[in-house]
Amino acid sequence: MWTKFRIKTQLIVFMTLIVIVVEASTLFFILSVQKKENQQNAITQTDAITQSLNNDLLNFILNPNADVLSDITFRLSAFKEIRGVILYNENKKAIFQYGDTKELTKKQLSIFEEETIFIDEHLFVKKDITADNYTLGFELIDVDLSSFKQKEEQITYTILIIFPFALLFGFLISLFLSKNYTKPFIELLDAMRKSDPTNNKITAVSTNANNEIKELFDGFNLQMKQIEKSSKELKFQANHDQLTNIYNRFFMKEELLNALKNDNPNIKGYNYLLINLDQFKLVNDSAGYQAGDELLKMIVTHYQAILPKDTPFARIDGDTFSVLLKDSNEKFGKNFLEESLKRLHDFRFSYKDETFSVSACISLVFFKPFEFTLKELLKASTTSLYTAKQKGRGKSQIFDPSDEIAKRVSMEIDTAKLIKEALVDGPARFELFAQDIVPLQYDTDKISYEILIRMWDKDNNFIPPDSFLPTAERYQLMADIDMHVLWTYLETVTKDKNHIEKLHSAHINLAGSSLNNPDFQAKVKEAIEHFDFPWDKLELEITESSAIGNFNMANEFIIWLKKQNIGLALDDFGTGMASFEYLKSLPFDVVKIDGSFVKDMHTDPIDKAVIKYIQEIAQLKGQETVAEYVETKEDVEELKAIGVTYGQGYFLGKPRALSSWLN
Repeated sequence: MWTKFRIKTQLIVFMTLIVIVVEASTLFFILSVQKKENQQNAITQTDAITQSLNNDLLNFILNPNADVLSDITFRLSAFKEIRGVILYNENKKAIFQYGDTKELTKKQLSIFEEETIFIDEHLFVKKDITADNYTLGFELIDVDLSSFKQKEEQITYTILIIFPFALLFGFLISLFLSKNYTKPFIELLDAMRKSDPTNNKITAVSTNANNEIKELFDGFNLQMKQIEKSSKELKFQANHDQLTNIYNRFFMKEELLNALKNDNPNIKGYNYLLINLDQFKLVNDSAGYQAGDELLKMIVTHYQAILPKDTPFARIDGDTFSVLLKDSNEKFGKNFLEESLKRLHDFRFSYKDETFSVSACISLVFFKPFEFTLKELLKASTTSLYTAKQKGRGKSQIFDPSDEIAKRVSMEIDTAKLIKEALVDGPARFELFAQDIVPLQYDTDKISYEILIRMWDKDNNFIPPDSFLPTAERYQLMADIDMHVLWTYLETVTKDKNHIEKLHSAHINLAGSSLNNPDFQAKVKEAIEHFDFPWDKLELEITESSAIGNFNMANEFIIWLKKQNIGLALDDFGTGMASFEYLKSLPFDVVKIDGSFVKDMHTDPIDKAVIKYIQEIAQLKGQETVAEYVETKEDVEELKAIGVTYGQGYFLGKPRALSSWLN
């Protein structure tokens, strides 16, 4: 509660309390001193009286007569402070009384013990009557202290009268102090409230003082300038690309949001261009990232020359840029698109004696406020850009919602988004299935299967593999999917030791590009360290169409796989361009015969001959064979006769969830 008060109020209250405490302490001290002084004076006065009466009282004890008694009474009457007196002989017998002795009689026993007692306005004193050091009796005296009490009251009243003036004086002093000593803080607080260094608005403070106030003011001014400078730098960094110093995607996003909700009825519209460089990756791969950075800076400088004044130009990511043409019609956007294509066509770039030719593909979306949401606008521009990229280098695409190609690309973008969601567990999801691979030449209680991947969207709608795997290939997501499948499979089956005991082999499909992917290679090596799995039971499958080039490039990794006893299988053999020479030379452990030969082998002798030829070559190399699309009992009998090692197809077992295999 106290901390809620202003400093000025706190200071006034604090000074007032100090005055009250000082006044109360002063009053207490003076009264205490006065009381002790009055008591001492009363005792001294009583001693003087008893000293003067000592001889008369002694004579009365020794020779009690009326004359002595009369003389004592007369003399006592002269002392107005004496309320009463009782005279005792040596036998403690009262032989004389004077005045009001009721209080003396009540207190006599206490007086006998303590000899001096202060009670209210009474001073009770016991004095011995002595002669030649011999006590002949004693007296009890009741002294009236009312006169002393009056003095104490007068002093109290005087202090209480002075108290309000002292309080007022203290209040005025506290007002003066609070006004003068809190003034710098109020000025500083006011300057802080008015200042906004993040928006270049600073209220400086100054003072004539040369003490801590000056240091505080100087520190505030310096801090405001530093914040202003840092804010400018941070704002620039937040809105600009560090490499090229043009705007970044965050700034462009705000610009698009402002454009989409612009309620100015006179606005013509906006043209949004998305620019992607062709073959930029080739520059990075062949000349290095430094060359790529230099190219980007040169292209930005080269392209900015044709931009209208105050046109937002931003780098969205590595080699993608965007332009927002404000208050422009559709015709202006199309003309600027053509000018941009010309400007970026066949851009020549030299770096360390190497020369590169770079062009760009551009998409254009014309829109008016409230026509799109930001998400819809970005999707439209991205879809159009991919359509332009499919046409070739240096091409463009103007967004048209009725364009079939744009619709297909849009669907692929949506599918790619679902894949990315599934890779991070939601809301779309992947699930592993497995299909039997059954031995045809012998019986066994061991199991073999091929791991298959299935996908569902957030509404649990099934998405067939042939709908999302081609998209994954185009968007370079296959390595991520392959890593997900491998890790999820191993994580699942290693929890069930009985299943691993029964397992003969598990086939996992790979995209050819995954073999050369450093992240995938690292993930496989990490799995070797992480999981307790019999690696000789794992077969990695790669299709014939992607095997040749990728195998040659991934030779070192393949040698490492073989050292770990991990098998390699050639999938869909017979459908690609590979010759039997490749089958003879490549290090495969298993050859999977494409199902197109199996389906027609009963009616087409050439297909049957191909199967026999593949089987014979594989047998000579010590390779096992798997025939796909086995759908009838006749297929099984024929393949057995040919000598094919394993069969796979709906007749032998349909794909089912991997979890059911474990159960």
